[in-house]
Amino acid sequence: MKKFIIGLSPRFIHEENNDFIRVASAYNEAVKRENIVPLIIMDTPNLEDLLNLCDGFIIIGGNDIDPIDYNESNDLNLSRGINKRMDEIDKEIILHAKKHNKPMLGICRGIQAIAVYSGGSLHQDLNHANISHPMIDNTHHMVKKVNNYGVAKLLPDEFMVNTYHHQAVKQVPNDFLILYQNADTIEMIESTKQPILAVQWHPEKIINDKYSRIIFDYFYRYFK
Repeated sequence: MKKFIIGLSPRFIHEENNDFIRVASAYNEAVKRENIVPLIIMDTPNLEDLLNLCDGFIIIGGNDIDPIDYNESNDLNLSRGINKRMDEIDKEIILHAKKHNKPMLGICRGIQAIAVYSGGSLHQDLNHANISHPMIDNTHHMVKKVNNYGVAKLLPDEFMVNTYHHQAVKQVPNDFLILYQNADTIEMIESTKQPILAVQWHPEKIINDKYSRIIFDYFYRYFK
């Protein structure tokens, strides 16, 4: 059986005078398949060689992207926990995947990074921007289909997802379609030109949910 290497974008954490590279265990559960080998990407001098080993990528959740990367300032401190090291490695992974037409799945910060490094932009804070994003108990919200394209053909018109964000995509990059929204908030996008799908919520946290499985199965169909 052929094995495929899926690169996972790293998250850099500083705790008690130590630096850590981390990926939440939920992502490991999401990639547990016989033909998939997960690989946490490191920002080494040989990064391009590491990226070349990968057949596809998952851009995972994390803190906010520096708004300078989409030509805005952070004068109001709306963007939180900015880590330029994290921004740079996400950018390198995304540009590599797009250049080589490799499959890519973005999750939470991942959809935001894919949008930004593909020429789009973000709402730095939904409340500050007066963007409607109705939630249920501050933990869940509904998403509604707006385009029946790609993975949306396999999903219902509406379904419930989890909520972990205060930012969202504002300007969708060229060659991407919005598939789902929550009121005015963009929740899922897919490229019409390349194998790229991204969601604003965390399907890996509810991996046993049938709609989460559909999303991951849709991504993994490239690796057969």
